[in-house]
Amino acid sequence: MSKGRYVYFQPNEKDIKDGYGDCTIRALCKAMGTTWIEAYMKMLPFCVYFQTPNVFNLPQKLEAECLAALGFEYHGISNKRGSKRPTVDSFAKAHPTGTYILNVANHEVACVDGKYYDTWDCGYKSLYGYYLKVD
Repeated sequence: MSKGRYVYFQPNEKDIKDGYGDCTIRALCKAMGTTWIEAYMKMLPFCVYFQTPNVFNLPQKLEAECLAALGFEYHGISNKRGSKRPTVDSFAKAHPTGTYILNVANHEVACVDGKYYDTWDCGYKSLYGYYLKVD
């Protein structure tokens, strides 16, 4: 249970049924403090250059380079034998300050100052890594 850490967030005014699958742009929008269109336009040059619809579909090294250009630093999460990965909710609880984009299986979500922002409560999802906004 998120205990109030989950906040519904849908900046895409055209996606009235939350069905577009644009989690990357929504997460960037929240993390960068921009509109959905502005976040999309910031990603477009990278998508054109790598000929991909989503930079999160690139190998992790290239993905990290793209987001570094936008002011984010990647941190991987190791999964030591016998340990469990942190969840979105536990990460938000442990990080009451800062701006992050959390990378979970087939999804990205923004976490800002101890709350995570998405169109659905993904608090139970396990983290594979995260991007910290550094500038």
